[in-house]
Amino acid sequence: MKKTLVIVAVILLCILAGVGGVTLALGSDKVLAMVGLGQDEALEEQHDDHGDDHAEAGHEDDGHGDDEHGEAKEADAGDMPVMPFPEIIVNVTDTSINGRHSSRFLKLNMLMVYDDTREGADRLVAREIYLRDTFQDFLRQLHVSDLKGSQGLALIKTELLRRARAVGHTEAPVEILIADMVVQ
Repeated sequence: MKKTLVIVAVILLCILAGVGGVTLALGSDKVLAMVGLGQDEALEEQHDDHGDDHAEAGHEDDGHGDDEHGEAKEADAGDMPVMPFPEIIVNVTDTSINGRHSSRFLKLNMLMVYDDTREGADRLVAREIYLRDTFQDFLRQLHVSDLKGSQGLALIKTELLRRARAVGHTEAPVEILIADMVVQ
């Protein structure tokens, strides 16, 4: 009986962990909409109210307008502006087979894609030097082992994107694109 109870508890924990992972990946609103819960009726009422206002104002829908919540619709990545950054070269720490610490160079060429329809997007261009400084601070703290494989690349992109959003005080940054990454 005890063994069966433990197995059921493990299965429930796995299911909860899966649901939690999906919720973190997609967001709670999308998960609720997937299972048929949420604020569908309230959104339809708001949409009807906003639809009349847009019709009276003579707005045309060009695919980049506001949705029911007043937030910008996510446009295609090809339609979004790109902010290139000058080449970044920083020292990163490496540990040899003998356990000695040494410095190696990390050379990074990158671009940031941002949604110029979102609030605060104009601040990104004005804060470009602060963005670069924040990126360099993060990259200097890395170890060569942090840079290995696709997991290392994903870590860098995620952290740089998080820092771009923090410095700009906006959710406008959408993606960090890495053109070249060389560790010497």
